[in-house]
Amino acid sequence: MSNRKERGSGFAAVVLALAVFGLAAGVLGAAGWRHATPYADYSPTEPNGRLGVRTIYYGFMYFPGPPWLPALLIFPAVGATMLAVVGALVGLSGWRLVRRGGGGRWPVYAVFAFCGLVYGAIVALVGGIHPPKLGEPFSLDRAPTGDPTTASLPWHIDLGPTWLAFPTIGLALGLIIAMVLSGTGIRLVRRGAPVAVG
Repeated sequence: MSNRKERGSGFAAVVLALAVFGLAAGVLGAAGWRHATPYADYSPTEPNGRLGVRTIYYGFMYFPGPPWLPALLIFPAVGATMLAVVGALVGLSGWRLVRRGGGGRWPVYAVFAFCGLVYGAIVALVGGIHPPKLGEPFSLDRAPTGDPTTASLPWHIDLGPTWLAFPTIGLALGLIIAMVLSGTGIRLVRRGAPVAVG
């Protein structure tokens, strides 16, 4: 393989690896935004004067949300695009992914850990600026009788402060992917560095 082809394949490998990482982080980010970000305040006043977001009462249902779409499309698309751009910048600065033995593992860990950390922080920021909202109320065909009925809500987990939890999860994901790549002998090396043959 010529040096030009080798440089080209190494550049494409950096972009592809980070784009796939961004795609995976985006799917995880969409799930985190939906199931771990605190919901936006939405407390409609019911006809009986009580406040609530989960009850069916006096002909109104406050049903759960938010829907998977468009978050499941936006988060992975943004993640893949953003990290592909980062991969292109890394490649243009002279780095490339190659399969080789020996040392030189730290650049893979550094790049993937940094990208995971930053993307996790972005998801936390999005969750803070635009938290998921529960569904809007709508009228039922007939008023239910009896006591208020609690509607089912999406599964939700409290991870603590999302500005800390999401970057930590992103960092962990980046380190895991870097560990897998490093374990298969893939290294991120500077252009012109000697590459082991065989």
